[in-house]
Amino acid sequence: MNRKKVVLLIVEGSCEEVLLNNRLRDQFNQYHIRFHIHHGDILYDLSKPDEPIKSVIGKTIKEFMMKSKFRPEDVFCVLHIIDMDGCFIPEEAIVIDETQKELTVYHQDKITVPHDKQKKQIAARNLERGKNINAMKALDTILSDEINYRMFYFSRNLEHVLFNDANPEKGAKYPEVEQFAEQLQMPIEEFLRELMPPVTGGDPYFESWGMISQSVASLEQYSNVPLLFEYVHSQSEQL
Repeated sequence: MNRKKVVLLIVEGSCEEVLLNNRLRDQFNQYHIRFHIHHGDILYDLSKPDEPIKSVIGKTIKEFMMKSKFRPEDVFCVLHIIDMDGCFIPEEAIVIDETQKELTVYHQDKITVPHDKQKKQIAARNLERGKNINAMKALDTILSDEINYRMFYFSRNLEHVLFNDANPEKGAKYPEVEQFAEQLQMPIEEFLRELMPPVTGGDPYFESWGMISQSVASLEQYSNVPLLFEYVHSQSEQL
């Protein structure tokens, strides 16, 4: 008897699980759906400045498998969902506003900060995150090509996509997303499809990444998460 395989989702916070878990379980009941919540930004970890991002994410997957007692052959695919956080904007779109009390405020066309030190920190963060995203979005597999891998995004973050709120309060995130998921009257992938970036007929995965990497698009209200559902369907058909 074949063992039921695992679809593993790596996400930054619990809101992604609240939003997607039930729909994924409904659509792909031939798999175990499992979430690894990283509780932070895996793409910009100051404690691991010199470690290649592929190694960082590979170790995260291995740790999940050890704790869950899964082997590489038990994992059908790894789906990685990230926030864009405006990381591809040009440095001139990071603007100092000395009257601002918050360290970082996101707008549709810029990021404002209160002083030059924070501007340099955001620019350094964006450079590192952009480099790591470019490395990971190009991958089809991970862990010595043993496991299928794909990266998807919410821009600027999940709350921005759902509620057009670019600067959500941390304490309100979970109940608002939970209520949204309970009241949504359509499949979540159909709702999110209205927020897909425009594509021209090529490969939608690579076009969606190309578009979000231009100018200030990584601050705008886009998501390519609907492609996550299509990816699992297409990979399943190849079995």
